[in-house]
Amino acid sequence: MSAAYGQDQKQERNDFQSPVNTDEIIVSARRRDEKLIDVPASITAYSSDYLETQNIENFTDYATRIPNLSFQYGQGGNLLWGGSRETTIRGVAGSGTTAYYINDTPVPSSVSPLTLNLDRIEVLKGPQGTLFGASSMGGNLRFITRKPSLTENSGALEVQGAGTKLGGFDFDGNAQSNFILVPDRIGLDVAAGYTVDSGFITTRFPDASGKLSTRKGQGRSEVLAGSATLRIKLTDTLEASINGIGQDSKLHGFPATYFPLPGYQPVSYTVDRDQDVQEFSNDRWGIGSLVLNYAGDGFSIVSSTSYFSRRIEEREDNSEGSITYFADAEPDIDFTNSKIYSDTIATTRLFTHEDRISVDEGAILPGVSAILGVYFQKEHVRTNMPEVIVPALTEAGIQPDYLGASNLVNRNRDVALFGEVYYKILSKLNITLGLRKYWINQKTDAAIDTGYLFFPDGFSDNPELKNRQTGFIPKAVVSYKLDDGGTIYASASKGFRVGGSEQSLPDICSADLANLGVDQEQLRQYKSDTLWSYEVGAKGRLADGRLSASVAAFQINWSNIQQTIFLPSCTLSVTTNGGKARIRGGEFEVSGRPFAGVPLSIQLGLGYTDGVLQEPGVLPQPANSPLPLVPRWTGTISGYYEAPISNSLQLFMAADYSYTSSVKVSDGNSGFYTRKPLNFVNANAGLSFGSSQVMVFVKNLFDKRLNFGNQPSSGFERQELLDDGSYQRLPRGIVSRPRQIGVQYQFSF
Repeated sequence: MSAAYGQDQKQERNDFQSPVNTDEIIVSARRRDEKLIDVPASITAYSSDYLETQNIENFTDYATRIPNLSFQYGQGGNLLWGGSRETTIRGVAGSGTTAYYINDTPVPSSVSPLTLNLDRIEVLKGPQGTLFGASSMGGNLRFITRKPSLTENSGALEVQGAGTKLGGFDFDGNAQSNFILVPDRIGLDVAAGYTVDSGFITTRFPDASGKLSTRKGQGRSEVLAGSATLRIKLTDTLEASINGIGQDSKLHGFPATYFPLPGYQPVSYTVDRDQDVQEFSNDRWGIGSLVLNYAGDGFSIVSSTSYFSRRIEEREDNSEGSITYFADAEPDIDFTNSKIYSDTIATTRLFTHEDRISVDEGAILPGVSAILGVYFQKEHVRTNMPEVIVPALTEAGIQPDYLGASNLVNRNRDVALFGEVYYKILSKLNITLGLRKYWINQKTDAAIDTGYLFFPDGFSDNPELKNRQTGFIPKAVVSYKLDDGGTIYASASKGFRVGGSEQSLPDICSADLANLGVDQEQLRQYKSDTLWSYEVGAKGRLADGRLSASVAAFQINWSNIQQTIFLPSCTLSVTTNGGKARIRGGEFEVSGRPFAGVPLSIQLGLGYTDGVLQEPGVLPQPANSPLPLVPRWTGTISGYYEAPISNSLQLFMAADYSYTSSVKVSDGNSGFYTRKPLNFVNANAGLSFGSSQVMVFVKNLFDKRLNFGNQPSSGFERQELLDDGSYQRLPRGIVSRPRQIGVQYQFSF
């Protein structure tokens, strides 16, 4: 139900006998502001106060604390470190199964803003297709930014310094301020932040003389973020909000190391490479939006227009895997000293417009309220891999003298009509009926892939592809209001994900494709997949209202599953459709103050998921095997304690533990690797006095070295030579940050 504390907690800090009113948290899961406890759905919400007290700053901080949510790299449908992370909710794993929103703007699921200027984070579990469309099969993760005040100037400043084991000095500084430009009419909220996390990976490689050189600090991250929101009350009933938010992230080397098989876990944060290639990733994105809100008599209208732009530039070292490939293909050429890497430039542009009207209960018919809307989105995605010359090929007179080059352009358009009607049959009994009608057009431009990979012709044609899809997404909910203000409910809803297209694979993948029983042309396009989710749940209050609790159980029937498959021989990946899966599970969450008169707030969440691939289709897995990338258990517990030391000095302490059980990862050949469980302990303690606060914190207290998923390879994966003379793949993956200890200072004004 809620993993957050009440939004007015700061005003209550001197009243330790008062419970935290978690049931008063406001969310917009149904595209209108409502109390969390009133929404008949499973939702985890983090308020800005919870983000602050638990020192939550980035994606890993909050994503590891949400029941039945997990994440992994290498499943994003592209070859980029910055674009490959995917989120799984309730076992619905894969690219594009969880929708991400910043306010009303949909963004790629690998976008994760700092918690710099957030009012709250909402995690909606289960299909949300009626109100949010495609790619909401598992659920939604929504970032809601702070709304400018029209009545009060305020601000805050925060600086912190820390040290990371195996790394160096880490720094974070940010500032936020609210300005009243015209009292009760115009307000401006601005925020800016800069974060540097030191690199903790060490690479070793031979120099020109063959002597081993060492380079530390790989994985160093710099993030510059900012936002500005102008709120204008044009009339007593009409309000405009103009918002800009952006982030520039730079990686000096990847936070990745090798996972030797069969253990499939990091054994060292020192990585031996054959060549001196400095990898990097530069990821820059921004959003501009205009939102108009009109509050009429018994209804309200929202019109939202936004533009999202993103550019990712990356370099990845592919020397080892590519040299192994060339050793077989061109045995007479010496590639020993060849630096073979790939550059990738990916751009995304999204224009989104939505108009919706909310009708209050009784405005049209007794007991009836509703929301109706129209949605339009236009998307342009370009992925360019330019030529990177391999000098050994040039010297040997071989053309093309580069491994591969491509330029893939996708254009998508989504138009939809949607609505939900809420009918109060009796004073406490309600039904919800929802429907979305969508029209989706996709186009992949004609392109030519070139390079040595497509020998002997040196090129491969990719004809233009078009796809049109239309359909309905229904939803139904029955809910009953409890005497304590809680709710019990049952729901059935449909989710879907649109199909897509990808570039042709080189001929070296033919054997792998034959083993799957598919041909090249079949794999240029994959179809949409759908699911039905059935859920029952309850929300209520415990311990004389001091605690809020929720429980939910669900079953999901998933058909025509889109899955990314690793091809073991050519070490590339492809997306295709599988068969059917069944997912069952549940969630339990409780938050608030368990003991009367004790200023201790707790949050507890537990999730269980059992996913089974009933019919694998073309997937290289046996029937009734585990659904890949689905953890059976997820759990979190956190606490926050605050007590006065004197009239002007207060002590506070916070700690949390999060756990995600192991997952199965397909090896591409009817078997699995096991990714070990993830578990973190974080803590902080400090003093607050007047408008200031000083805090000491630690993240990853027990210095766990964890596997976050495969680094997606834009070239050939490295092969490890075994004692018997055969080769075995050596996966490379993203790893958790070692223990970090630091000091933070905050000042409010």
